[in-house]
Formats: sequence, structure tokens, C-alpha cells
Amino acid sequence: MSRTILHNARVIDPASDYDGPGGVIVEDGIIVDMGPHVGPEKDEHSKMVDCHGLCLAPGLVDLRVKTGEPGSEHRETLASASVAAVAGGITSMVVMPDTDPVIDTPALVDYLRRAGQTDAVRNRVYPAGALSQGLKSERMSELSLMKDAGAVLFTQVDEAVRSSNFLRRSLQYARALDAKIMLRPDDPDIATGSMNASGFAARLGLRGLPKQAEWIGLQRDLTLAEMTGSTMIVDQVTTRRSLEIVEDARARGQKIHVTSAAHSLYFNELDIGDGTRDPDKAYLTYCKVNPPFRSEEDRLALIEGLRDGRLDVIVSAHDPQPPEEKRLPFDEASFGAAGLETLLSALTTLSDQPEYDLDLLTILRAMTVNPADILGLEQGRLAAGAPADLILFDPRRPWKCKRDKLRSRSGNSPFDGRLLTGQVMKTMVEGEWVFELTEDSLT
Repeated sequence: MSRTILHNARVIDPASDYDGPGGVIVEDGIIVDMGPHVGPEKDEHSKMVDCHGLCLAPGLVDLRVKTGEPGSEHRETLASASVAAVAGGITSMVVMPDTDPVIDTPALVDYLRRAGQTDAVRNRVYPAGALSQGLKSERMSELSLMKDAGAVLFTQVDEAVRSSNFLRRSLQYARALDAKIMLRPDDPDIATGSMNASGFAARLGLRGLPKQAEWIGLQRDLTLAEMTGSTMIVDQVTTRRSLEIVEDARARGQKIHVTSAAHSLYFNELDIGDGTRDPDKAYLTYCKVNPPFRSEEDRLALIEGLRDGRLDVIVSAHDPQPPEEKRLPFDEASFGAAGLETLLSALTTLSDQPEYDLDLLTILRAMTVNPADILGLEQGRLAAGAPADLILFDPRRPWKCKRDKLRSRSGNSPFDGRLLTGQVMKTMVEGEWVFELTEDSLT
């Protein structure tokens, strides 16, 4: 029997709302006890780990991670993504199906599931399946067989479903299967730009992505979810009005889960730069994402939504892109941001600023127990019987994000050059340490 006692920690468990001193006892990869009574024991059969007052919390559960495997391994493999993930405290990640080939058959789901169980992969990998064959919104994928093969949710990833009738039938079928559907709200006919549509975009001469496209797509999707009695995961909202639209649906009894990307709470549209020749102010294509950074008002609304519980889940929206696809004129550069190693740090940095009134329980709830509960997973909590997926982190430790030091194969991070507060020191998966921050990894 393997027994580890982690003591002298600040234990944070959003599932029980506990934030206080104590520790956690792990046996054979399972949590057997936690709380203020857990301390060092005189037991030669147990390994004692003094946490030195660091925060001890459940490992993060990330609902939206892109890799390049299969088909574009130069961007990211499951193994390289997992190395970056555990450095960011992510012990479970859902990988998107927009690969080459698209993950739209039971055999491909099974391949991805098995590939995520190799020794080179350090965290838990959960495949998402394509809602439609080839992500073309024409023919429904084999949802039942794919779910049996291990798909934990179904999505069109970045593509909005064009046919309302196709989406209606998909939601009906998914409801009968008790399958999870995650949709990006969008209207692709008017969302044809490269940054937030605003006066700022007009001054820069860049095409805009209007927030109205998000509202139109969201209202359509929620109406169909209500029509079919389906539960839906709304993927990456970016505006105040989107939260209000969801609250209106919830008031009518709809069960809706809402996510947003960590970078959408941290950045606003001004962070892409002002287009001058000054390198520090020029267009920053690492900040080109879709949905785009919105106005400061919308950014603050997302933080407010996280604080009051209307925003359920924060995701990394990890989308690795090679340098040759980012070092282009802003309109021509690819969308996407690397986000695995900055997911927690982005939010601990915000929580360190009093004006946002965000505590660690609130931010961790949106990255642990909430996404775990949506998928019906046992992890994401510090409870007896739960998997021992844990992180030790210092919420006040300062560090500077440097793209060439990121562990992802693609360093297209909007946080490049930013000073952040809060860093993961150690990560445990199934009772085994899979990451430890060392001085060598900082230089």
C-alpha cells in the first residue's frame, strides 16, 4: 500500500467550500481523508510531505484543449500538451475533435482515448467527439457508439451549426442518449473579421467580429435547446449581454452551463496593440483569438459573472499555432492562443487585485468541481474516495511568462512578456507526482 500525507497546507476545496489549514491523505491513488485534523504522523510506512503553507487544491479540469494529434503533431501532441498542462495544474483535459482526420467515428474516439493512456501522457485525457461528420453540419456523427467508445461531449468546436433543423435533431438525439453538447454561439454569416468590431477596430483598419453574432447564435441555440428539452454547454461567451441571455433562459427552467476562456477575463480589445511601428505597440497576433477580446466593459462583466456564479466554467481554450501562422499581418494570421500553463495564473493574478473581489474558492470552483460535475467525473474535489489529482500552488508567487519557456510545442501566448502572480509548484495525478517546478525550469 502506498500512503502519502500532505500536511501543513492551506487546503482549498471548492466542492465543500473549505479554505483553511490542514492536509490530505492519499492511499493508492485515492484520497482517503482531508481537513484541518490531518497532520504529520510517526509512521514509517507513510511518506510525509510538508507543504510549507502552500495552497493544496484539486487538479484543474479543462473542458477545451486543442492538440494537433492526429494529423498536425508539429503543432502539439497529446504528450506535449500534457507536459504543459500539468505545469499549469491541469490534471484532466478534454481534447477537441477538429484534427486530421476529424474525430467523428467510434474508432477514432477509441484511438484518441488509448493514445491518452500512454506513459508519455502525464494527465487524464478525455476525447470530445465531432457532432457532425467532418464538422460539416450535414450528417450527424454516430453519437451513441462514440459515447460508448469514450467521448465525453460532442461539439462543432469553432464552427457554428448552420442548419437549425440539423441542430434540433442533434439535440433531440443527444438528450435521448444523455450526451453532452457544447456549442460556440456564433452567426458565421456576419462574423467575418479578425478582432472585436468597434470604433477601435475601425481606426486600425481591421475587420471586426461583431458581438451581435454571438448574441444571434446564442439565442438560436438556446431556443432549440428549450424546444427539445436539452441541456447545453455554451462555449466561450465574451459579453455581458450573452450572460443576460443565458440568465433569461435559466429563469424559464433551462439547464445551461456557460464557459469562458481565461484570456477573455484578462484582456480587452486594446491589448492587440495600436498598429504603430513601435514593437511594443504594434499588432500582436498572439492576441488574435476567436471569439476575440472584447471591450473593457464586457471583460469586467465576465469577471462579475464568475464572481456571482452565472459563469460556470473557465477554460484554457488552448489552441497551439506554429510561428509561421502567427508572424503574418494581423488579418492573415491564424486565430488561436496557447493557454495551458497560464489558465490558473491568469485567474490568480486577477484574484490578487482587490478591485475584482475574486477569492481562490471562486476561481477554483470554475476550474475544478464545476467542469467535473458537468461531465460526471469523480475528480475536481478533495473528498474521500475521489482520485488523488492534486496541485500545490503559491498564489502570490510572481513570474514572467516567456513564450520560449513554455512547454507547449507552440508558444503563441497572449501572456508573453506579462508579469503574472501565482504559480503551480507541484502536480499529482492518481497519487503520483507528475510535475515539480524547479529553478532550472525558470531559466
